[in-house]
Amino acid sequence: MFTGEYHHTIDDKNRLAIPAPIRESINEDKDGKGFFITRGLDACLFMYTTKVWQNVVSRIEQLSFTNKKARQFQRLFFSKAQRIPECDQQGRILIPQYLKDLAKIQKNIVIVGVSSRIEIWDEKSWQDFEAEHNKGFEEIAEDLFQLGYPSPEIG
Repeated sequence: MFTGEYHHTIDDKNRLAIPAPIRESINEDKDGKGFFITRGLDACLFMYTTKVWQNVVSRIEQLSFTNKKARQFQRLFFSKAQRIPECDQQGRILIPQYLKDLAKIQKNIVIVGVSSRIEIWDEKSWQDFEAEHNKGFEEIAEDLFQLGYPSPEIG
């Protein structure tokens, strides 16, 4: 499980250091080796372990190819996906320029652990997201858990 918020920079060669707590939480025997990274939602990138990626692919493959929106999503999601075999000796990965462009990533980034995925945000985009949604956190929680989602033990 990935958690936490980590502030880093991306270097001129598009290399990003994955925080040690995230790297250390991965069990290659269980989670697979390397990552898959693709366009995310809300102007960020999604990064998955190999095992979770396989689960994501299985769920998306269940969408009917006769549904126009399903086809559009599949094309846009998978066409931007990139396999990252492993981190280098310094714990860095290479972010393809086209993914940086999609997420409007400049130099300063925020890596966010979101349970089964890692999100990579441009720092300004993350600050804007937090500014817009932080005050509504309790209302969002109330709405979700009134809709029948299992209630977490958070208080």
